[in-house]
Amino acid sequence: MGNCMTTPQVVDGPGSGTDVTLSVGGSARGKSIAKGATAAAAQTPPATPPAGPPKPDALKLHQMKKRIAVAAEAISNAADIEVPVVPKTEIAEKLIAKAMEGNLLFEQLSLPAKQAIIRSMRPQSGDTDASKFYVMERGSADVLLFNEEWGEQRTVHSYAPGSSFGELALLYSAPRAATVKATAEGKLWVMERTVFAAIKRTDQQQVAAEKARLVEMVPLLALLAPEHKQVVADALELVEFRAGDRVFGEGEAGDRFYLMREGAVVMTREGAEVERVKEGAYFGEKALINASPRSATATADSYVVCYTLGRAAFNELLGPIEDVWRYETLRRVPILLNLSEQQLFQLARCMANRSFEAGEVVFRQGEVGQEFYVVEEGSFSITDQEGRELATCGHGQCFGELALLNKEARAATVHASTAAKVLACTRADFDTHLGSLAEIRNMWRFEALRKVPLLTALTSQQRLALCTAFETRKMSAGQAVIRKGEQGDTFFILEEGTCTVVGDEGQELGKLGPTAYFGERALLRNEPRAATVTAASDVRLLALGRDDFTRLLGPLNKLLQSQAAAYDTPTAKIKKTLTIDDLQHVAVLGSGAFGRVTLVCYEGKYYALKCLSKAHVVQTGLQEHIKRERLLMGEFDSPFLVNLVSSFQDSHSLYMVMELVQGGEFFTYLQNREAPLSEDEARFYAACVVLGLEYMHDRGVAWRDLKPENLLIDTRGFLKITDFGFAKKIAPTGKTYTLCGTPEYLAPELVTQSGHNKGADWWSVGVLIYEMVAGYPPFYQEDRVAMFRAICSTEFKMPQNFSKELRDLIKRLLVRATSRRLGCMAGGVAEVKQHPWFKGFDWDALAQRKMKAPYVPKVTGPADSSNFEVSQSAQHARHNSRYISTGAFKDF
Repeated sequence: MGNCMTTPQVVDGPGSGTDVTLSVGGSARGKSIAKGATAAAAQTPPATPPAGPPKPDALKLHQMKKRIAVAAEAISNAADIEVPVVPKTEIAEKLIAKAMEGNLLFEQLSLPAKQAIIRSMRPQSGDTDASKFYVMERGSADVLLFNEEWGEQRTVHSYAPGSSFGELALLYSAPRAATVKATAEGKLWVMERTVFAAIKRTDQQQVAAEKARLVEMVPLLALLAPEHKQVVADALELVEFRAGDRVFGEGEAGDRFYLMREGAVVMTREGAEVERVKEGAYFGEKALINASPRSATATADSYVVCYTLGRAAFNELLGPIEDVWRYETLRRVPILLNLSEQQLFQLARCMANRSFEAGEVVFRQGEVGQEFYVVEEGSFSITDQEGRELATCGHGQCFGELALLNKEARAATVHASTAAKVLACTRADFDTHLGSLAEIRNMWRFEALRKVPLLTALTSQQRLALCTAFETRKMSAGQAVIRKGEQGDTFFILEEGTCTVVGDEGQELGKLGPTAYFGERALLRNEPRAATVTAASDVRLLALGRDDFTRLLGPLNKLLQSQAAAYDTPTAKIKKTLTIDDLQHVAVLGSGAFGRVTLVCYEGKYYALKCLSKAHVVQTGLQEHIKRERLLMGEFDSPFLVNLVSSFQDSHSLYMVMELVQGGEFFTYLQNREAPLSEDEARFYAACVVLGLEYMHDRGVAWRDLKPENLLIDTRGFLKITDFGFAKKIAPTGKTYTLCGTPEYLAPELVTQSGHNKGADWWSVGVLIYEMVAGYPPFYQEDRVAMFRAICSTEFKMPQNFSKELRDLIKRLLVRATSRRLGCMAGGVAEVKQHPWFKGFDWDALAQRKMKAPYVPKVTGPADSSNFEVSQSAQHARHNSRYISTGAFKDF
């Protein structure tokens, strides 16, 4: 049924005659099938706790341990993975298909993808490789688990033919939690993690491309911006109909539209066939406009698969489609570029409908301009005094926009070439609803300046003064705005167009869009440019030179310098190329799955040194993660992020020198408390995280590893985000598929590997806030598979002590559909900040670090490491395994 999935490169595998069987006789008695196929990974999990909040004992155990992040091997191109085709009997295929039923990892796959997985599974006896998933065709096995309370290994479960186990191995690499041993001769079918990832990646990308293609075909949605089309495509739901099923009936109120993926639907009116809708077509789209009665009955003529979206869901995502049409038109009007999305929607709603007959004059040359027009239907001709046509305007175009700025006389005459409809707005209405356009331009610049960390100490009046000093600069595509290494003296805000951040070898490191800023250090620090930025398209920039900055705010220079120092960041990068011998080691501050962090001293100043074993990085395939971490940290400069000072390497390790944050891990602070945080305390810490995420998201970066272990407390009690190993730049309409993060904090789209973006961070914010106030994360269970299923079904309970506002915030953050998750919709981070739980919270005071923190750590001096769990014995520990770089880390 349907189109066959185009799988990655396919090769033939061994035939069924080469089956490897399980044996219980001779030397193979008791042979381990898969050491540690997790007890939790079985279809019938043994000895698992009930769903919901953990029991007190389990919670206590949970709180004693730091949670380790996990990551799957990155697959740059699924087509590079060989997917075998292994012949099987029909019985074996049905058995494997049955074993996959109800399994979380396979639920969202298309039928072709499931068939590809079944075909790729090969026969094999057990081994200790923790990267495989098993289905038992014949035989039996026991699950053996060691428990400290028992003091021995016991059988906790048994497997029979048709059982499957080890599915967590398909997600990420982790030690097996139990041992599975054969108790009767039999046969296993094995699924490899990389093959599974390649099939799933291909399937998800094909589904996404198919949805996008179908959305592009609907004329009703043609005016939507690419990012809004992506929102619609992501929100489409899959529905199926059997032959003869009625999709909707004539006369029923329309509430959703359909995009045909497979099959055919017959449209009948009063019993007579009027149309046949086939694969790749659409129907019912008028339901997005209103609930007018259906003009025909739609019936499935065969097995039908459709994508569908309801009007209510569309309105929730983007608003009424009439407003969206108007918004999409208005956002293309050059004079309105500085309006925010919210202001454009407000303008769209206040515009009036006007109609003109063919030949009717809209206005004449020399008349005083009062109205601005957007063409909805028909066309208009623009002529001079002699009647010569200067231009024409059609659907989606506008004319008369200068009337919004001033009362100057019209420069030409406009008349309707055909019967036409327009949206009209007078300057008086514009000013009433939005204020003057000149004021809005300054307000846009004002809001852009509020996002610059180094300028948060400025008052509103000082920011407004800066707004008037900006110079407009235009550059053509390909021109360099700034070059790495040059001395900087100008700060830029991107007003229109797109810029690219370019690496040393010309590679693209990131994209900058309207409201993005760069070069702010040039206003205060005489530093060379840290990166090259070029115009990716024709751009309009707002430029502010150091001389103008000093002229306007010279008396504030000391205040601004102290503001920079208040961030607890070093005043400058270390420009010398360091070696490990340049740094005096003081203590080890912490260690994790990928390295350790050490307190070091250099030229009398103290820093945190992150050390990573090259051998371990290469072994886990995380070279690109680490290089990306260094590059991103080199771009960051925020009081709510741990900032990079320098980086270097030697033959066995990679090093990153970072600012020292002495208050310790937020995780440790939470563990040492006798009770969870109050909502007021949690609000402060959540707000610190929100500002840190806002800074990263503004630069197109998703963090992907939020948890208390990755938050540090500075000497004044503010939180700083640390550990950017999983941070990645993602295009506004793009997705990435690699699973990474900490299990308790993973968003559903990460668990299912269905493609994720920055929205995964807002899910994690919901988990963090819940944990801070409840004392445990909402989905925690010892059984990982059960926990992941709870995450994907959003099954959790709210503690009784949560306020109504907190309950609502958590519910709106922990939403499975990314397009409906708070922080991911049209309002972005503003929706989070404006939620009732944050009512009255002074975001400006927090950004300026003038707010009093709930807890201020005790720090006796610049070398004090008492707030960390210091291991003096590990102080000078080095990794023994050596990896001599052959180019993988040459730019580190």
